Amino acid sequence: MVLGTAGSGKTTLAILRSLYLSDPSIEEARPMPDSSESPARKPVAPLAKAEGALLALAAGDALGWPQEIPRNTRSSRADTRAHVEFEEWTRRGGGRFHPYEEVIRSGEYSDDTQLTLAVARSRTNHGPSWWKAFTRTELPLWILYERGGGGATKRAANAWAGGSPPWKSGKRENVRRYFEAGGNGVAMRVLPHALFLAELDDPATLMHDVVLDGTATHGHPRALVGATAYAYAAWSLARLSGTLRFGELLDTLLDEASAWSAFPSATRNGGSWFEAADNATAMQYGRIWDQTAREMRELLETARKGLRAGALADDHSILKDLGCFGRAKGAGTSSVAGAAYLAARHAAQPVQGILRPAFEKGADTDTLAAMAGGLLGCLAGVDWLPQPWLQVQDSEYLRNIASRVAQGPAGASERSIEPLVRPQSILSDLAMNGNREIGLGGTTRAVAAPGHNLKPLGKTVTVRAWRLETTEGQTMYVTKVGRLPSDSREPVRSERHARNDSQHIHRSASDDGVTPTTGPAPDPRNVLYEAFCQQLRSLLKSAGELKPTEVGEGLGLVRSQATDWLKRAEQDGHVERASKRSTKIRLPPPLL
Repeated sequence: MVLGTAGSGKTTLAILRSLYLSDPSIEEARPMPDSSESPARKPVAPLAKAEGALLALAAGDALGWPQEIPRNTRSSRADTRAHVEFEEWTRRGGGRFHPYEEVIRSGEYSDDTQLTLAVARSRTNHGPSWWKAFTRTELPLWILYERGGGGATKRAANAWAGGSPPWKSGKRENVRRYFEAGGNGVAMRVLPHALFLAELDDPATLMHDVVLDGTATHGHPRALVGATAYAYAAWSLARLSGTLRFGELLDTLLDEASAWSAFPSATRNGGSWFEAADNATAMQYGRIWDQTAREMRELLETARKGLRAGALADDHSILKDLGCFGRAKGAGTSSVAGAAYLAARHAAQPVQGILRPAFEKGADTDTLAAMAGGLLGCLAGVDWLPQPWLQVQDSEYLRNIASRVAQGPAGASERSIEPLVRPQSILSDLAMNGNREIGLGGTTRAVAAPGHNLKPLGKTVTVRAWRLETTEGQTMYVTKVGRLPSDSREPVRSERHARNDSQHIHRSASDDGVTPTTGPAPDPRNVLYEAFCQQLRSLLKSAGELKPTEVGEGLGLVRSQATDWLKRAEQDGHVERASKRSTKIRLPPPLL
């Protein structure tokens, strides 16, 4: 594998055309085997560094998450100053139309840690097929239990769950949004790659794998370049055996920029991904990549200049100069520059390197603190962590998976990858049979129990929740929010369907949540189906007639689930065929 320079658009364009992303679809993706062909060897990363990195990342995430969007947060803690203790807090979710409140227990983490663990599992459980496992299993499953996930990652995960990569969407707008996604959602999860490949003297394989990981959800170079720079920083710190001088990390990133700022080339000709990137940018993707690489270097230089004040350096001012506040605070490049600055600035006091970003009002607090924590853990190991941080959610599982990541490729399993995970099927299974062991795709299983402390904020809002404990030791919270009709009136239906009305009842919203009224047959075990029917009626009222595939797209369902529920809805009389030979469905005509 060869690294090109980022000095010219033409050079990068040539490298891009040889990128091994020929057609990484659901069925065909095979990442390069470089990282799986190493002979058996001792752990590639010191165990203390791997444990410290994952625990510190999760702790920074848990500390910063309550501070991220203050208007959606309510805490009983009077003291708002930075503190090492975790706190229980109340989070408002569901947006404008499905509002609810959820109590987040002290030490619980968000999507930053969730996706980091998803990458770690992919690498340690599936060897050379890690990327296929990530896109077939981990991302679709994450839709169910995500907490605080970013829009770009959620859109991409839904695309994978639907059976296609996000750059192959049939809608031009979706492809455009994918290639404009330049946030920190990639950089925040790539730490396991750096630990897993820490013994490699040449970072080319690491850079390749990080870019391959990133393209699963983000298409803009700002996300990918930020991720390669962060992974290179973590890789350098994990390999460091001595102490780190003040500001040395920034010096390393700037002096060795050619190692992380260029696309890695590979052995096969470019295919659908590059073609899509080229088409989305009017043949300018190479130029945009080079501009982004320069942007990343300039931000790191700004951070290094800020450190010249030594102990008097003003963290807030420097983070502001790096773009860590305001509308662009979640950019991949700004977030990485901020995390690298904090790690370089507080290498001698790593606790402060996490507390500062976790309580910086107006910043992307959870992600910035998590990324800084990951770097500081790679540097300082685990002994410096305050006692409360050792009790972060799933701390034992974090330690266990850290020990597996530290073994590198020689310690990875090569489990088979099961058929594509269908999150809606799992959700339906939970709704009907929630309190038992269920499958989550592949070999992963979990014991489900009713969720806790959820409060709908409206009489027509329904909330169901489950707490899953996987056999490997991770806790996942699954929440399903819907909306019942605001009154008990049903649309008047055809005479043929109306004949059965007197035989059935359905559920609608009231003060106690259930009111028997005249209407279509219910399935009391499946509130999801009822919510589907209500949303389907609203969709058809505005659209008139739709194909089943259009219904699935309109309601955000995978094709198999939409087909099953539409068949059932037709049998129940909620919808009918537009004509005898038509595949389109519509609402039944009113009774005259």
